[in-house]
Amino acid sequence: MRRKDDLAIDKILECAKEEFLEKGYEGASMRTIAERAGYTTGMVYSRFADKSQIFKELVEEGANKLFEYYSNIQKEFASFPIKRQVEEMHTYVEGKMDIMLDIIYDNFDAFKLIVTKSVGSGYEYYIDKMIDIETENTYRFIKQLKELGFQPKEIRADLSHMLASALFNGVFEIVAHDFPKEDASVYVKQLQAFFNAGWDRLLFDSK
Repeated sequence: MRRKDDLAIDKILECAKEEFLEKGYEGASMRTIAERAGYTTGMVYSRFADKSQIFKELVEEGANKLFEYYSNIQKEFASFPIKRQVEEMHTYVEGKMDIMLDIIYDNFDAFKLIVTKSVGSGYEYYIDKMIDIETENTYRFIKQLKELGFQPKEIRADLSHMLASALFNGVFEIVAHDFPKEDASVYVKQLQAFFNAGWDRLLFDSK
């Protein structure tokens, strides 16, 4: 049986989630969170230092799980011999995307807050950090290709960043627009196919 204080914290978090979803991080306040929960503001402050701590509590587990999984994917891929990287440059990530979708949909409310309501919070630039990892690893991959005798075409760093941004923001549209998971899986596969064809054209097309 859960303790009374645990139930109070659950109530605060649930009401805070409603407040953030309705007003965004910047528009939410500890006072209105307390009112929604039926507690005094002092009581809420006795459990949480401020709204940033509450927001973090709501999103941290899912956010960390996805970020760590994606980071590990990139590290593992980078450890492969370059020939294998070339052979699996598309199929490797495609094989991991279903797991990433599982993480997102197992923590959908958390990602809804991050994607649509996090301006002003510590998670405002969460997606940007993933974009930076993608951009850095694309640059590393192209550099390795050149060092080992491949002849990819030159890709500007800012173009690489823009493409990574387009990809990740495209993926997270499934959250912003509340895609059912089955539809999201189809959409993401189509998005990947589009970017895979584009990268093949940019890197290796001789025209």
